[in-house]
This record gives sequence, structure tokens and C-alpha cells, in this order.
Amino acid sequence: MSDMMEAAHKAMTLAQASGADEVALSLSRSRGVDLEWRDGAIERVQEQTRQSLSTEIYVNGRYSASSTSDLRPDALRSFFSDAVEMTKLLEPDPHRSLPDPNLYEGRADVDLQLADSSHSNQDGAGRRAQCEELETLLREGAEDLPIVSVATTVSDSIGHSARVHSNGFEGARAGTSFSASAMVTVLDEDGRRPMGWEYSYRRFQEDLDPLEWIARRAREKARAQLGATQVKTGKYTIVLENRAVPRLLSALLGPISGPALQQRRSLWEGRLGDQITSPLLTIYDEPHLVRGLNSSLWDGDGFATQRRPIIEAGVLKTYLIDQYYARKMGIEPSGGDTHNLDWTLGTKSLDGLVSDVEHGVFIDRFLGGNSNSTTGEISLGCAGRMIRNGELAEPVSEANLSGHFGQIWEQLIELGNDPNPNSSSGAPSCAFSNVQLSG
Repeated sequence: MSDMMEAAHKAMTLAQASGADEVALSLSRSRGVDLEWRDGAIERVQEQTRQSLSTEIYVNGRYSASSTSDLRPDALRSFFSDAVEMTKLLEPDPHRSLPDPNLYEGRADVDLQLADSSHSNQDGAGRRAQCEELETLLREGAEDLPIVSVATTVSDSIGHSARVHSNGFEGARAGTSFSASAMVTVLDEDGRRPMGWEYSYRRFQEDLDPLEWIARRAREKARAQLGATQVKTGKYTIVLENRAVPRLLSALLGPISGPALQQRRSLWEGRLGDQITSPLLTIYDEPHLVRGLNSSLWDGDGFATQRRPIIEAGVLKTYLIDQYYARKMGIEPSGGDTHNLDWTLGTKSLDGLVSDVEHGVFIDRFLGGNSNSTTGEISLGCAGRMIRNGELAEPVSEANLSGHFGQIWEQLIELGNDPNPNSSSGAPSCAFSNVQLSG
């Protein structure tokens, strides 16, 4: 990493020599490989190697952001010269400048373990063997399924970055990622072709879910969609599977961002310290989770990160306001990023949540839709299965969930004990009462 940090400092010197008053600069390089396998043969192998330099330039109260992939010294001199001259032509923005350097201090002394050293052992034969094994495992036990096609994918990547600011910030990090997924397409009696899909995504290869689990889940999800019907319009108790929860969560948290608040597009404006959800909901931002998918010792402004509450017992505890929007609003920044979300969990598994519902709907996926951060109105396509007498019953598709997302979160009645390890949202399955669904 020392070579990248040295290169970043040299690039910053070039930017200042070109006339920049202040500079924030990030240098990165990465390599990733995706291998896709379909019906017994390799479908695609893609290797991507990238390097880039991104910079924010401040000149005479003016600001611009630009990037380049040509890192040759002569090319960088031209790049910075052009960037500075272009910045001089822009309108001044009194709210744009680098942060107070004091906010860089206090960085946690913790090894986040974001890079798996075993990544160097990856090779084409190993990736192919995993894809082939995933298909074999998926087809085993699927003799009753009218399979049209089976596709599997394995991917891995490694990246390094170095960031410097002309007023003292510097930081470097490396990270790896691994994923494996399986998808099976089946033919329904009405001609539809529903797909069952599952994946696992982690920082370290050894933390991936077993291939057997991925294959079984994809197979079960395809089987559960055969013969789907429409849900009868009405209000239901719903159980939302953990991997579907982030869509509803993003509607809830979107309005606490700096842009939404500053532009008066947030229904949570002026609600800091108020109860906005069921008291069952407590979510902390945890940037220092070891091997976390979105862990970081600093945020997008370079501020040292720390664990902080977002919602505590239903009470809104913080807004997500970065330096720029804080200046526009005349307040102190609170940090505009979230990292890994840490929920206060319930005591029951997904099966336990379902067994508590006499008549309702289990939703395992959303199919598009929209929400309004100003009014709270939400409308989302969804699909899953009916719940009858505490058990999953016939599949339903083409349903629509609608209402006010704030009110829906007020109707949260139980959380599961199953946080999703394949997402930085860390969401568990959740049960909500009295939710409007239409067919």
C-alpha cells in the first residue's frame, strides 16, 4: 500500500502545482473475475482490471470533481491543468471546501480484516469447479421440477486504494470480496418461467455459505413459485424475509439524508428525537464490524467513524448529513454515510415468525415500485406465499404493497433472529400487521 500512498501524494503535488487551492484525491486499482456457467458449460468469463484517480479540486471558492484512468505523469499534468482551468469557469460555491482537519482525528485502532490473503490462490480451474458443483447440487433433488435452465456464477475481486487531502488527511486500505450464486428457471403450466435464485457474498472466501445451501435455496424458491395466483385485495399481517427488508428500510431512512433535508424533501424534517417507528426497532450504524461488507475507519469526508444509533426504540436519533450539506444548513455535520447496520434482534427464526401468523402473506421479494420521501407514500410490487394457520401455503405473485412507509414501520410487531450476512443492511426477517396488499 505504501507505493499507492506515495503515488497519491505525488499526484496531489501535481494538482497543487497546476493551481488548485485545495485537493482531495483518491487513487485506486482493482482486479475482479466473474465466471458464469449455464447448463453444463461455461457461458462467460470476464476479468476486469481497473485503475483510476478521482479528485476534487477547489479554486477561488469554486469546486469540481473529475476522474481519469490514465496515470502516466504527463497525462496527469494535463489532466490537472484542464481540471483547474475548468473549475475557474464555474460559479462560486461558498459551502465547498475541505473539512476541518480536527474531524479527521480519533480514528479507531482496529484491524477490520477486509482483505483475504487466500485471494491469491484463486484460479480458473477452481472457479469452474465451483460453478459445475453448484449446478450438480441444484439438479440433485430437482427431478420433479420442469427445469428450463440452470445458471451458476462465482466471482472474486481484490482492490487497493489510497486517499489524501491537501490539509492533512490520508488513509489507505485493501479489500477482497467473494460471491457464489445459483439460478434455476422453471416452466409453469401457464407458460410463465419463474426463477429461483440464491447467493452468498462475503469478504473472506471461508465465510461464504456452503454451496449445498445456495443450491437448495435456489431450488426451493423455484418450486415455491409454481402455480402462483393473485392475492385477494385487503389488509394482512405480512412476514418480510430478511433479504427483502432493505427495500422497505431504504424508504424509511432515505428522508434522513442531507440532500433530502436541505431540499425540504423529507417527511422527517424536524423529527429528530421523535418516535417515528414501532419501539421494537433499534438500528445502529456499526462501521467497525470485523470483515464487514461496508466497514471503514473513515467516511466519505474523511471523518473518523464511530458506532452510533440511527433509530433507538423507534426514536430517530440522528440525521445523515455530510460536510457540504451541513454547511448549507448552517449546522454541524453528523456524517453522511452508513456502513454495516446492527439491529436489536428478536428471538424467533423466520419459521417462528410465520408460525405466529394465522392468516397473512409471506413476502420474499419486491418487484419494482417507488416511494415518496416527502409524503411517505409507497407502492411496491411484491411476491411470495400465503400464510394459513401458521404455515406457508400457495404462492402469490403480482401483488402490490401500498400505504405510508412510516405507518408500516409503526406496525412492526416482531423481528426475527436471522440477520442477513450477505448484505451490509444486516436486516432480520420482520413481521408487520395491517398492511395493505392488492392483487
